[in-house]
Amino acid sequence: MERSQSGTLSPSSLQSQRQQQQQLLIGYILSRKKLSKLRFDQFLLLCKQSHIDTVELTHDYFKQSNVRIPQLIIHKLEDDTKHDSLNEKIRSLSKSSTIILDEFESISKVLNRYKQYSLLDSGKNHYIVPPFIHVTKNDNESMIEKMLINNQISFPIMCKPIQAHGGKSHDMKLIFDVEHLNDIDKPCVLQQFIDHDGVLFKVFAIGRDNYHIVRRNSIRNLHDHPSRDTISFHSSEVSSSQAAHELLSTNQAIDIMFDHTIVNTIIKTVQNLFELNLVGIDIFIDRNTGDYAVIDVNYFPGYEGITDFSTQLFHLCQHLLQVS
Repeated sequence: MERSQSGTLSPSSLQSQRQQQQQLLIGYILSRKKLSKLRFDQFLLLCKQSHIDTVELTHDYFKQSNVRIPQLIIHKLEDDTKHDSLNEKIRSLSKSSTIILDEFESISKVLNRYKQYSLLDSGKNHYIVPPFIHVTKNDNESMIEKMLINNQISFPIMCKPIQAHGGKSHDMKLIFDVEHLNDIDKPCVLQQFIDHDGVLFKVFAIGRDNYHIVRRNSIRNLHDHPSRDTISFHSSEVSSSQAAHELLSTNQAIDIMFDHTIVNTIIKTVQNLFELNLVGIDIFIDRNTGDYAVIDVNYFPGYEGITDFSTQLFHLCQHLLQVS
């Protein structure tokens, strides 16, 4: 750094230091896969063009002396010890000077499926939550059958891992009768399967009042399914844009219309419940009753099909940082 002969900072160095202090900094902690999938380089370019600094947050970064603390941090939780200490470091930052997108307290509300569904169930108004029960490692088949009966849950049922985040969180099973309850993996959530004509609506929210609805194929109607054998599958096999699975509907002619006003109300309700800016909501329409059902909430989803996600994320960050 340039100094005068007296040892004080020169005017040009002082000005440079002030500019660095005043310039906004956005930090991020995202996996290589997430960075690539989101085309995050486009977001970084937008920041550069707007004179906003960016930095990938690592252990080494925080070890620096006089480290610059970002005014906003974008992150996605990872299931390994390497990221645990980084997450703790972020948690320790002052909320008055750093915006966390999204807050850990909010994210924690979706990580356990039973707790997530219970919270959804408590706030339902314009939507339903298919009946569900929590199965622990200590519950035997007789106990599970009684819980299903008491909660008026009939077959077929979905078996979902209790954890809604991580490697095996998307490994699902369809159970068709009591005799196959021994196929479930405990702990889990068992949830009533509802026929919905094989159509799912994935809602992607990027901040408040900014959402996108993407139609996806989904599990076909099953109440007349001839087989009783348990079917195991990964959720991406039945709900991604490239999905191809025996469970999917082969009837591409089904035309299901949805009410934007209802969906808008559902999104606002769910966002208020979970206090998340970056959120995905899975919705389908019960073919028998016409009810809108919310079946899953995901934080910071893949935003598959949203071509300008980087631009919209940038605008969200501008809004949160109150800059233009």
